Amino acid sequence: PLLVAATAGTTDAGLIDPLPALAALCHTHGARLHIDAAYGGGLLFSNRRRPLLTGLEAAHTVTLDLHKLGWQPVAAGLLAVRDPRDLTALHHHADYLNADDDTEAGLPDLLGRSLRTTRRPDALKIAVTLKTLGRSGLGALVDQVCDRARQLADLVTAQPGLELHAPPTLSTVLFRPAHATDTAVADIRRRLLTHGHAVLGRARLDGRLWLKTTLLNPHT
Repeated sequence: PLLVAATAGTTDAGLIDPLPALAALCHTHGARLHIDAAYGGGLLFSNRRRPLLTGLEAAHTVTLDLHKLGWQPVAAGLLAVRDPRDLTALHHHADYLNADDDTEAGLPDLLGRSLRTTRRPDALKIAVTLKTLGRSGLGALVDQVCDRARQLADLVTAQPGLELHAPPTLSTVLFRPAHATDTAVADIRRRLLTHGHAVLGRARLDGRLWLKTTLLNPHT
């Protein structure tokens, strides 16, 4: 194996792979470890929940989408690398992007501003948020939405007409009407949407369709 890609916070259920075990496996076989922490990376802000990401420090590269548990614009994604040499690809020369004479004349080097060149760089917004709230402030917001998810899961469990998929790991709760068919679940979701009652996602796990609530607003 050359590369293992682990996930810290799946899109469907917010699940986290066994990161320490995967890191040990990569060390044994000399493989690189990449961790997709797009959703779960925000747990690093929380003193209570950051232990869920134990093993993240063993990764060679980590991706985070701070538009989830970081409350940033949708384009604010981060790539963190352990070895700066992994970023040498950003110095690739393409005359239409970073011609030497343009750079010397003071024109911006697009490759040096964003991993996605033509997309806007949102580093300033991230920096302002970190400066304003700090890790503790962001951690409090993370804890709030995760706590709300636990409360919602408890409400579902207490309702005989509903079935909970599993206790939430992050801020995503999967549930469905008990004994309903998948067709009925899909229809209920569309009715809630078209009638303006709720915007619920959907996920197919364990061979069944589930309603998905992803709580990201700390004021919910």
